[in-house]
Amino acid sequence: MGTEISVQDNFLGTEYFQHLKNEILHNTFPWTVSTVHESLSISDYQMVHGVCNTTNGNHVIVSSFYEELSHLINLLDALCILRIKINLLKRETEIYEHPLHVDWPHAPSNLYTSILYLNTNNGYTRFEDGTKIESIENRLVTFPNYYKHSGTTNNCTEPHRCLMNINYFKKEIPNA
Repeated sequence: MGTEISVQDNFLGTEYFQHLKNEILHNTFPWTVSTVHESLSISDYQMVHGVCNTTNGNHVIVSSFYEELSHLINLLDALCILRIKINLLKRETEIYEHPLHVDWPHAPSNLYTSILYLNTNNGYTRFEDGTKIESIENRLVTFPNYYKHSGTTNNCTEPHRCLMNINYFKKEIPNA
């Protein structure tokens, strides 16, 4: 595994995690349809809930769900959030691995990506070096944004694979 890939199981307290999961997976949570990393296949789509995004230097909160995430953001020790989005991929008959990518091309090397898995399934995140991180609920994987990675669908009994993707700068620890 890459030396800068951190995996933390049970990242959030049980009550807070269950609250977030219940809100996100509730049938009234708003989703939009999006292609998966500019795929050319018409069947290659996911449901996305954009929470916040940064465009042309402007940070825009696009969902009231952002307020629910303040505790999570504090635990990440995030100085500046560039984007938070929640992905929901439908179950398939076979696991499909999406293309390798970075979330923010041409970003500074101190930008990080964290993925919080919202349900357990047999999908995974794969890194360019072959490292695979299983989708286990309440697991947080953090890595430098420049690490190429890909996500997958799932084909187990879970009807979907759901995760939260967070791109941010960490607070710097002052030199002693």
